[in-house]
Amino acid sequence: MAVLTADLAVDRATSTSSHPVRLLQVFAVTVMVLPADYVVKAIGADGYAAALVAYMMFLAWVAATLFGLHDPRQFHYPVRMALGGLWVVTLASYVLMNRGLLSTIQLAAADRWLMQLAATSGVVLVAAEWLYSLDDVRRVIRTLTWAGAFCGIVAVLQFKAKTDLTKYLKLPGFSTNGIAAVNAVIGSRSGQSRVPGTATDPIELGVVAAMLLPLAAYLLMHDKERPKLQRWLPFMGIALAIPASVSRSAIIGVVVALGVLIVSLPPVRRLKGLSAVPPAVGVVFVAAHGLLGTLKSFFLAGTGDSSIAHRVNNYPYVLQLVHQSPWVGQGGGTYIPLSALNILDNEYLTKVIELGILGVIALLFWLFWPPIAALVARARTTDPEIRDLCAALAGAGFAGAICSVTFDSFSFPMFASIQALIAGLTGTVWIIVHREAQARLQTRSGGGS
Repeated sequence: MAVLTADLAVDRATSTSSHPVRLLQVFAVTVMVLPADYVVKAIGADGYAAALVAYMMFLAWVAATLFGLHDPRQFHYPVRMALGGLWVVTLASYVLMNRGLLSTIQLAAADRWLMQLAATSGVVLVAAEWLYSLDDVRRVIRTLTWAGAFCGIVAVLQFKAKTDLTKYLKLPGFSTNGIAAVNAVIGSRSGQSRVPGTATDPIELGVVAAMLLPLAAYLLMHDKERPKLQRWLPFMGIALAIPASVSRSAIIGVVVALGVLIVSLPPVRRLKGLSAVPPAVGVVFVAAHGLLGTLKSFFLAGTGDSSIAHRVNNYPYVLQLVHQSPWVGQGGGTYIPLSALNILDNEYLTKVIELGILGVIALLFWLFWPPIAALVARARTTDPEIRDLCAALAGAGFAGAICSVTFDSFSFPMFASIQALIAGLTGTVWIIVHREAQARLQTRSGGGS
């Protein structure tokens, strides 16, 4: 740890950030390539590989701050404010929760929520405060999209060939987390194979792929140092994961994510983006005949669909639980469904039970504020590449925030990890844009004098 923090001090002095970039690249690979249902048994459900990397980043940031190698007061970005709000409500709920009414399993879950929040903080703080340039951001996104493409290829093999590569991706010292592994299987929905890739659930796979797609599109447009094939392959690999998930949430996510990006493009490129939609739909139709009809039936079913009716029927149950502790809830992570009928499939409903009204406000702030900040940063810069990067990050963030209505998103490690990384990169871009604005102001002031 001391070596790492010392190296970070040297990095800051020379305006490079090789170590943080590598850490975030390793994190991206462990999130998307290594299945989260393989964990270190001594740690438990939060002992999956990506979480271990995130804990290391959090400890590195804390150590660097305590030993004077890093001063977080030099950095001002709205993402950290949103993260801080979530921490405040979480700690208040943890202190005030009635431990006498909670089971041993629920108390352990409350501790796991704190661990998850610490992992999220490590990713956000390192990404936002230890990446210093657009090139750093681009390097991290390259790795992230290639890792996402690998996940997509695993999903396609599961979908088309019924071949599951995840059994070969187990690291030494890791064992299967039985609870997470229940959903991480090749299933079926309305006659269509429904696969998770390296995620723990098909919905998680589809939503995360939708969040990554605009970032792959950003590289496709601007990473001109790479050959065209190296820019198209990650995009296609990620895109293939979306239909393989057979998920409404994935379709909603990709419409939001790419919609924000396409609308933000200049008119000519916007027209090109819209013209690519019909061929993409045609490819899905040819590759997976019947899939489009299945997805169409899901959207037109309304409350006649059992999964939608199930969500609606749980509203009175949620209201009853909220009344027991309305402001700070019963404790973060402590909502454990008594039966399958009580699975909420809505992160906002879960958090209003666990963290109360203040908690769901903090959650809304945490999920929506980063993409809003990305759009604000986009409006403050004239650099075309940064403007498109901001739009891609905003699309990814809004997709995650909106899809959290359709599943209990923070119960899924891949989603929580990717959402944290996107928020952290948003913080990086905010700081880059702010420094650009300061430089322009100093230039004008110098010219005037």
